[in-house]
Amino acid sequence: MTIERFLRIIPLRLRSVFHRSDVERELDEELEYHIEQQTAQNIRAGMTPQVARTAALRAIGGIEFRKEQVRDTRGTRWLEEAARDLRFAVRSLRHSPAFTAVVVLTLALGIGANTAIFSVVRGVLLKPLPHRDGDRLVYLRHSMDGPGGANLNFSVPEVRDLRDGTTSFAGMAEYSSWGVTLQGSEGAESIAVGLVTGNYFDVMGLAPVLGRVTGPADDGPGVPPVMVLTYDGWITRFGGDPDIVGRQLQVEDASVTVIGVLQPAPFFPTRVDALLNMVISPHHLSASMVEGRTHRMTEVVARLEPDATVEQARGEVVAVAARLRQAYPDAYDAGAHQRMSVIPFKRVMGERAQLTLWLLMSAAAFVLIIAAANVANLTLMRGVRRDQELVVRAALGAGATRLRRLLLAENLVLTLIGAALGAAVAIGGVGLLKSFAERYSTRANEIRLDLPVLGFAVALAVALALVLSFLATLPKEGTYASRIAAGMRRMSGSLRKQRLQRALVVVQIAVSVVLLAGATLLTRTMIQLSQVETGLRTEEILTVEVGIRPTQLLRDPSSDAQTKERYYRMRDAIAALPGVTAVAIGTPGPLRSSTVRFEVKAEAKALAVGEAIPRAEMRLANPEFFRASGIPLVAGREFTSTDQRGSARVVIVNQALADRLFPGTDPIGQRVAWTGDLMRFTPFSTDWRTVVGVVRNTQDGGLDAEPRAAMYMPFAQELTVAGSLVIRADSNVAALIPAVTRIVRRLAPTAPIDEVMTIAQIKDQSVSPRRLNAALVSSFGLLAVIIAAVGIAGVLAFSVSARTNEIGIRMSLGADSSRVQRMILGEGGLLLAVGLVLGVVGAYFGARVIRGLLFGVAPHDPVTLVVVPVMMAVIGVVACWIPALRASRIDPAISMRVT
Repeated sequence: MTIERFLRIIPLRLRSVFHRSDVERELDEELEYHIEQQTAQNIRAGMTPQVARTAALRAIGGIEFRKEQVRDTRGTRWLEEAARDLRFAVRSLRHSPAFTAVVVLTLALGIGANTAIFSVVRGVLLKPLPHRDGDRLVYLRHSMDGPGGANLNFSVPEVRDLRDGTTSFAGMAEYSSWGVTLQGSEGAESIAVGLVTGNYFDVMGLAPVLGRVTGPADDGPGVPPVMVLTYDGWITRFGGDPDIVGRQLQVEDASVTVIGVLQPAPFFPTRVDALLNMVISPHHLSASMVEGRTHRMTEVVARLEPDATVEQARGEVVAVAARLRQAYPDAYDAGAHQRMSVIPFKRVMGERAQLTLWLLMSAAAFVLIIAAANVANLTLMRGVRRDQELVVRAALGAGATRLRRLLLAENLVLTLIGAALGAAVAIGGVGLLKSFAERYSTRANEIRLDLPVLGFAVALAVALALVLSFLATLPKEGTYASRIAAGMRRMSGSLRKQRLQRALVVVQIAVSVVLLAGATLLTRTMIQLSQVETGLRTEEILTVEVGIRPTQLLRDPSSDAQTKERYYRMRDAIAALPGVTAVAIGTPGPLRSSTVRFEVKAEAKALAVGEAIPRAEMRLANPEFFRASGIPLVAGREFTSTDQRGSARVVIVNQALADRLFPGTDPIGQRVAWTGDLMRFTPFSTDWRTVVGVVRNTQDGGLDAEPRAAMYMPFAQELTVAGSLVIRADSNVAALIPAVTRIVRRLAPTAPIDEVMTIAQIKDQSVSPRRLNAALVSSFGLLAVIIAAVGIAGVLAFSVSARTNEIGIRMSLGADSSRVQRMILGEGGLLLAVGLVLGVVGAYFGARVIRGLLFGVAPHDPVTLVVVPVMMAVIGVVACWIPALRASRIDPAISMRVT
């Protein structure tokens, strides 16, 4: 047949298949009925089923027989048969509305949950980066042991050495996370930016959607400051203004030109609104930054050569790091095991989210397994009742392929409708999951229900349809007569089917126990975190960060006195507000981690060989800070008004630092000092300072983190790089936020106001990722339990229905209702017991996977391993009791009339 003829025929055949009139369908159905009757008569005459149907088609449907021959010749018969199968499937399912509704809803929940979670996993972990040749991008990491050592960054000399000592990289660019003050018509605001070298965009493979990006000509001193807006920053801060290119913005005290808008792309380690050249920060161009080997403020991204591998690049970087440690021993802490590594950029973008997302994907997969098991059980139950229909169809000439195709058509209709509803469920959940993913990765904006995600949902539907279609056993040739002779008597199905149904129930129970155990562990983790002592006496505390950026202060150190005076005026004005009991100044505020960490030493205390150099967070505090923050004094005294610039230098240390520097001795009166080569690049002195007090540890690194060593210096003695107002009230401190904000705006109109939060909100912020983990896994666990309970009750109810005669005979022979109940409960109890045992074993070994998400709870927590099975057992017993009660109410006289 020519292609032209084929193209003419297909539309006609499609129209004849899908647009047939009701009369045509009725005639076809009547013709099919007569053909099946003649086929049955031919079989009784001794013909094989296939020969019998062919003879019937010739005798009764001669025209139809010729039609089928023509269809075979044209190759369109399969299309009409598929359409006929689908029509039959829809008609059959329409006659079983309860079964159809339960199956579709169950599949919608299972497929919807998996589709929603897969959209997040794909967006954050699997989706190719939008960068040009994103698989060639790598991130270089410098790290060491101990708190705050996960990412030390690099110094500019180290970057130069890496460029010179490696051959695997086609390009290497520098990036520094930075914060600047953007002056606008509505006041000043802090924005997160990145300071980049001119080759950054070329290395990263990013292009502008408006204007241009920076190049080598934008590097070095003397060039004008320029800004490239990120796509998100352009949309959120400038409303997607197409005329933004060329606009002058006031950043810090400089006028910056917007030269372009970048394509949509994620950034690491944090989201930024813009990228600027280094000239905006004189510190980044200073000799201390350019030549200081220990002045590590730079992150490094690189692009691999076309023929280079990550393993090759990693080996080269490790070799360079070893040479640097040997050549510059004073720049590296041997006891802290400083090291350099190379990580694919896509992996580093999702590394914080990886464990959590795969946990949620596993939980969703478990829900799908339970849903599929439940649907399989329902299908097997329905299959038993349809067994007579399948036998008759087989006897009338329908082969195994034809029957299997009919089952596949039905199951495809069910699963595809379930997938469509599941996609609707996923659309509703993607928004919540996107906000959840934002806590772990800057790729959250890439989460969406695109074609690959919808294809995943369809693939799940087709796979489930295939599994369900091949679970059913078809009648074998030679058994038709005996099975037809059974008539319409109720049948309980083969032993194989019964075993399969019970196995599916056991799987549902076991998987539900595993899910509930994981949900319980995560919930207990959240409870443990909420009960962590913050180190503060009260939570009626408000913190407000009002900052002067370091770049401004370093340009004009003489402005420090005026800066301090401004903070003092804000303090006094806020203290006059009703309900305020104390106001303090410090940096950073309580429960806030400091980004400034320096090496510290104690007088007359030498380090042991191989011992890591002590490090501590630098903090500033005025005399009222500890009382306003609620940080208890353990020993010594707090700062006083006499601790001014020019007086003896004093410090207060926390318990973690005291235990590190002075184990077993009284730290009061001891002397400590900041040390290390990095101090050369700071405005702080390395003079000895006397310890006058010890305060309690606070959870500044997060409620789940180890206490960090910290050293507080008097606010009045040191250069003010930033400041936080700490406000304590007698009650409802959050109500003070509007008044406090007005005061700050009035006294410091050009200063940015950040992180206006109560201590309770900061704690909640620390706990919220764990809470979301627990809530999502718990919701999956609850859904699994509901589906499993329905599965248990359904299987037992079907068993009772199939055994009505047997139960009636037992009761007529003297078995009372309680004995019948015990019989059914025993049958369900055995399934429940096996499922619980398998579930506990699975939970015991599976808990190791989520060890990194737990806090204060052991993976093999005995409370969880006892409470969860008991809870599941109670639910299972209730599910078993309902069909048992029904069995006990069977009337023997009525049931025995059934033949």
